Amino acid sequence: MIANTSWYLFNFHQGLILDLQEAGWEVETVAPEDDYTVKLQAISQRHHTLHMHRRGGNPLKDLIACRELFCLFRQRQPQAVLNFTPKPNVYGTLAAHWLDIPAINNITGLGTLFAEPTMMNRVAQFLFRISQPKAHHVLFQNQDDRTLFIDRGYVAADKTSRIPGSGIDLNRFIPTEAPNDGIVRFILVARMLRMKGVEEFVEAARQLKAERTDVEFLLLGHVDAGSANSISESQIKAWHKEGVINYLGGVSNVAPKIAQADCVVLPSYYREGVPRSLLEAAAMAKPIITTDTVGCRDAVDHGLTGLICQPRNAQSLKDALTEIANMSHIERIALGQAGRIKMQKSFDVNRVIKAYINLLAPLKESPVLDTLITDTK
Repeated sequence: MIANTSWYLFNFHQGLILDLQEAGWEVETVAPEDDYTVKLQAISQRHHTLHMHRRGGNPLKDLIACRELFCLFRQRQPQAVLNFTPKPNVYGTLAAHWLDIPAINNITGLGTLFAEPTMMNRVAQFLFRISQPKAHHVLFQNQDDRTLFIDRGYVAADKTSRIPGSGIDLNRFIPTEAPNDGIVRFILVARMLRMKGVEEFVEAARQLKAERTDVEFLLLGHVDAGSANSISESQIKAWHKEGVINYLGGVSNVAPKIAQADCVVLPSYYREGVPRSLLEAAAMAKPIITTDTVGCRDAVDHGLTGLICQPRNAQSLKDALTEIANMSHIERIALGQAGRIKMQKSFDVNRVIKAYINLLAPLKESPVLDTLITDTK
């Protein structure tokens, strides 16, 4: 199992790691070192450090990382390689293909890669075009991304399936009622990137706070200094000092913070898979507000579990915030409960785990995967 951070594998796929082991597989993880590497080592049977930077377009460094994966695969001879996040989806697939090892890729969202026609984006698209046909199977977290890859000829339709995001652990994220104290709290949980809609959230908050005193706006997430799309810490502190938002910083466990909120907001225009923060919020029976964009709209049923607003539109977001703020505490709880039911029906992490186990099962008899799973609706 390969990703661009240990944090990603531990936080999003520890259930998959443990369930694959229970099903009789030996699971080895591959990722760069970070604060979660020790935790990942504790649950995988062997961990390998990968010298790959998740950002940056230095082709020499990427080729070195690809060679590193090739040498690792040649040494360990895995029966299958499970790739997550963009660079492993490309370089892990190529390295596995050269050794005739089946690669199963998870397209976790395309971010900015298809947003603007920059040189780096064109190179990334070319790399997807040459690598994904060599994958044994490609899993998509939303139908938009799946359709795009098929239409562009990156992968044949019969080698693809759709899964419900990264899934959500319904035993970890449980319904928690917000305080009924007369204050309606809205929280945005994300990396502090412009394309996550942080600036629109702040502007809508500024306008709404000028009209009423019974609302509070919270930002939760790390500043991603390595991204050109990052919002600076000084800017966030200025908003905090202005009194528009309360910045909570980044935390390893978001559940207690979400628990105190009446509504979780993600006005993203970033090309998401299915945003993890929205799945966590809905699992905790919180109404959500998000945008009519790729991935985001999959997480909400407008008017039933939350509201959908227009991307890059602070006024549309403000209208949605106002609608939630005008509801009674009981009405907000009802939206949240409907969201929890949606998670139980469609986004349980066990659906994702089952998809992987079904894909891997034929390997116990044959070195070649010859059975594909059907679509997960």
